[in-house]
Amino acid sequence: MATVLEISPETKKAKIQWDKLDVPIEHLGRAITLPSEPGKMPLEKAVEALNRKIADENQLVRVHEIIDAFPLDALVAFVKAMTKLYGWASPVATPSFFGPVPPQMLSVKTGFRDEEVVQCPHGAFRLPGVDEVISTSFIGHPKGQGHVLVIHTAVKKRDKHLVLELANETRAIVKAQSIYRGKAIRLGVDDGGNLDFHNPPEFMDVTEMAEDNLIFNENITHQIDTNILVPMRHTARCRSLRIPLRRGVLLEGPYGTGKSLLARLAARIAEQNGWTFVLLDRVQGLKAALEFANRYAPSVVFAEDIDRIASERDNATNDLINTIDGVVSKTSEIMTILTTNFADKLNPVILRPGRLDAVISLKAPDQDTVKKLIRYYSGGLLEENAPLDRSAKELEDQIPASIRECVERAKLGMIGRGAHHLVDLDVTIAAQTMKNHLALLNKKVEEETDAELLAKSLKNVVGTGNGTGQKIDRIHDMVEQVRDNM
Repeated sequence: MATVLEISPETKKAKIQWDKLDVPIEHLGRAITLPSEPGKMPLEKAVEALNRKIADENQLVRVHEIIDAFPLDALVAFVKAMTKLYGWASPVATPSFFGPVPPQMLSVKTGFRDEEVVQCPHGAFRLPGVDEVISTSFIGHPKGQGHVLVIHTAVKKRDKHLVLELANETRAIVKAQSIYRGKAIRLGVDDGGNLDFHNPPEFMDVTEMAEDNLIFNENITHQIDTNILVPMRHTARCRSLRIPLRRGVLLEGPYGTGKSLLARLAARIAEQNGWTFVLLDRVQGLKAALEFANRYAPSVVFAEDIDRIASERDNATNDLINTIDGVVSKTSEIMTILTTNFADKLNPVILRPGRLDAVISLKAPDQDTVKKLIRYYSGGLLEENAPLDRSAKELEDQIPASIRECVERAKLGMIGRGAHHLVDLDVTIAAQTMKNHLALLNKKVEEETDAELLAKSLKNVVGTGNGTGQKIDRIHDMVEQVRDNM
């Protein structure tokens, strides 16, 4: 139905200026209908009106659509959207001063298996029936929250809706079919603690991780279950009781007590229950990891060796506090798990309730736990009721890594005596022959090494406010890593 314009009597008497009066243009029926109010529109004026409409529709407008997801995730969704809407994606070369630049083809991993890869063209595209080129780029988030994918172009006004449709379809796909949401990934950062696009997130294979791989005494097991596993397993119940899923947990204890193994178990439980698990390769990237996790909540962020940036009340510690308090708001569904081998070095402000909800001390196992570990590491080579009193006493208060090595040596002893089953004596002898080795492992470093003192001195002199300072930070990290593996 044609739109009726309300015209005053004075206007009706005046000369009609059709060239100054735009009327709606509708596609209706099989006849060309022209306005008859306030008077019949001449054909010439109708042609002029149509030409003005054509010029308006051909006017170029800029389109800048942000896809708020990690860029590689958004790019996979963009390719799926192109395929869904048009059946194919047609990348084109981008002109430059040195000649046409061919489009990029990015191989984006979508899972831990080798075959789980999507080939994503990135750069410039053409849509069927659209003259102008549409481009994709990775840019910093307008609010400083990592990076995003942006779809941008200068396109005719009549084609703008096609670009908006493509952007909205991309958003819908990344929301429903994100390659990262609910997965366990390892996140790499550069020396400045920023996400490294040259080292994209890696998917973790946690299919073979089971709870019986992790053996602690009853008290520690209860703390782990209550503070870490229950919120992931019973998310809906926690929400219904208004129990915050925003949690901070510190795992502290000596080397080899199971902190890294616990990370793999948490990753497994997270995947099973639809949580995103993020394992950070360097604690300096905690802010970037939390921003990443915030997009894919509910999430777990696991960062090891927090003492490397939180041992003194300096800028690094202040940044850490602001990160935890700022990025992870009270309503965020992010569990932050931090670990340290040197809890006594942490600035007390980090331990304040509200930042950390629980501190779980992973200590060396008692005799009952040692027996469980020996049986587990034996791989079924022990008789079910075989006594382990002597070996358990010998290995009490040793870290699980040492107990495992003793059991491996005991297996060699079993083979050497021509037996097919382990006995208590095999493990006991292995433990006794490792006494000097175990003593060295358990020796506390009371003084810093010359290398450590040098790294700290360089850090203090140069500072951390520029690229050189970041390199010194890296030197310090490398020294600490060497010390950790001694």
